[in-house]
Amino acid sequence: MRILIIGLFVLIACGKGSDHKTTAQDTGREPSKPPVVVEPEPETETETETESRPDPRVNPEDVKRIADLLPTMYYIADETKANCKGKYGSVTYNGTEKSKIRTMEGKVIATVCTRFYRILMMEGSAILRNNISVNYSGIVGDEKRFHVVDRCVYGEGVKRDLCLLPYHTLATDNKVHHIDEILFVPKAVGLVLPDGSKHDGYFIVRDTGKAFQGIGAQRVDMFTGIDPDYSNVFQRAGFHHKKPMEAYKVSGPSAEVIKGNLRSRFGVIY
Repeated sequence: MRILIIGLFVLIACGKGSDHKTTAQDTGREPSKPPVVVEPEPETETETETESRPDPRVNPEDVKRIADLLPTMYYIADETKANCKGKYGSVTYNGTEKSKIRTMEGKVIATVCTRFYRILMMEGSAILRNNISVNYSGIVGDEKRFHVVDRCVYGEGVKRDLCLLPYHTLATDNKVHHIDEILFVPKAVGLVLPDGSKHDGYFIVRDTGKAFQGIGAQRVDMFTGIDPDYSNVFQRAGFHHKKPMEAYKVSGPSAEVIKGNLRSRFGVIY
């Protein structure tokens, strides 16, 4: 197993796998011209090329193969993109129905169309029309309640101020994959994300859900930011809960390296 893992990293490091950002070919760099009178100047790496390489600080000894993952996806609902009319679940809405989003104390945060409210109930977080983000807080009676979030604009994970990071957060059975652990998914390496960057294959566990409690190692939910679960980078790449996906767990100093990279990428919401 150790040989296989080391082989994987050697393969990527040698440029045979997908890149983190862009490859030399993507940058359109011309090959060196043959010398005529003077020796050609050596090529220098661009910032993009340097960023595209796997982080050399990740030690293969810290990377261990785990059970294949069976992924689904979830997202933060966006009220400005919601259709208030149509079917959701087993109910068809005409667009005139209204529901109130309330805090744990019963204060009304906003009144929204009921179809969007149902989406919020399922996803657990939303960005409202006034650019306010809300996140699930708990249940009072039989009604789910929410709170307004400031820093975590894409919603929170299992606790307050633990922000969801678009395309890099996993929801799991936290008895198997613990909060703040790092998982590596080779299939994600090189996928072009909405901001134009390329995925490095690393994810951080920050969330769970009722459906994941006691479900085991394989089922995970991948957070896709504002991109819905039926139309996102992972879905278009063929990620599916019926298609086992190779995965590794990163621990030790290497896990701290990846967390540092995520902190640099996401800044204040990390």
